[in-house]
Amino acid sequence: MEIRNLKQAEELLIGTTQNEAIIDHINEEIGSWNLPNHDDYPDLVSKITDLFYKLYVKVSPDQNNHSKFEALQWILFDKIHDLVVPCIKAKFFREDESFFDRCSFLCKTNVSAKEFGADDNYSIPLCAAVVELSVIDKYKSPNEKMNCLCSTYDLVFAEIKTAMVSVISEKSDKEIEIPIIDNKDIMPVLMAVIFRSKLPYMLSNLFYIKFFCFKIEENREIFDIFKAFESAVDKLIELDIDTMEPMKGLFQRSLDLEEYIKITSNSKEEKVKKSTLIDKANQRVLNLITRSTSEDQLF
Repeated sequence: MEIRNLKQAEELLIGTTQNEAIIDHINEEIGSWNLPNHDDYPDLVSKITDLFYKLYVKVSPDQNNHSKFEALQWILFDKIHDLVVPCIKAKFFREDESFFDRCSFLCKTNVSAKEFGADDNYSIPLCAAVVELSVIDKYKSPNEKMNCLCSTYDLVFAEIKTAMVSVISEKSDKEIEIPIIDNKDIMPVLMAVIFRSKLPYMLSNLFYIKFFCFKIEENREIFDIFKAFESAVDKLIELDIDTMEPMKGLFQRSLDLEEYIKITSNSKEEKVKKSTLIDKANQRVLNLITRSTSEDQLF
């Protein structure tokens, strides 16, 4: 069994005998389900939920052991993921496909978060957040997938704050001058991170987390992050993508010769005055190009 953590599902709930009894129970139960690989399986959620709580009573009769509750989720979904997820993907096949096409179109159009209402300074590439979210499908447990959403959300804040500190530190060493980023300011940026990740099964993943990350609503912070992603996806679905405009005057992913000459021809004094996150991002590209083409780098 491949668990891969919550400390190997709390050392498989402590003890070989206990583990074997649970696995036998899971095998016996799902063997009677006769799961089809299509979307007309109306009892999927209730069947899995009932099975989970039957197992939970066995491992924690008082039903008041949080570590066993989480560990059992890891064990159950490690076992049934490959049986259940195809049903969910089949159920959301059209929605997932449409959403993926929409995200691909926005990427191709080179839309920035500014088009969704973000401040210019937030319309920077958040590469770490995009990479983190793009691997969500490799996780089996709904808890792992939810952790992926949380990590992505944290990285959005971290990358923006890091860029802001870089800009502000040139003008002041007073930490109090670093502006506070509100959750509402993040929504347009989160939309951009989602569409740039181009996830083929975004709707399936949200369904999987919502119904099988048990008691998610009891942790307000985690539940709010889930709702933020759910809201961002809804907004992207409702978006009139035909009216979207490509980035103009924002971050440059590459510079042609004319653009390079234009930037490098600015005086040193003008470069020092650059103080926006976008300017900083462009300056980093320039620095990389300059270093890579300097005399001591050429062969």
